[in-house]
Amino acid sequence: MAIRTEQDALLDGINRSVIKGFAPNGFVMITGTGAQSVASGTYFAVHFVTDCTLTVFTATNSTAVTVLHKAGSTVYGDILTITAGASETYMLYKN
Repeated sequence: MAIRTEQDALLDGINRSVIKGFAPNGFVMITGTGAQSVASGTYFAVHFVTDCTLTVFTATNSTAVTVLHKAGSTVYGDILTITAGASETYMLYKN
């Protein structure tokens, strides 16, 4: 579909966001303290399967603070580094 109007551009943006929400490129599930450190553009979101208090978390153009991320919550951004506790589980969605 050719984008002809501002409304077409907005609808295209919504469509791309919805498609990303289904992880068409897959995900990586991590449990425990294994540090994940990747190049920019590798992961676009982190979904917390269990309650997680991250010991390390950085994302492009973002400031993170140490908080409890409740199970079921999701943080969107260009994820660069992340480390959780020993019994905590999260999923990283691939770009």
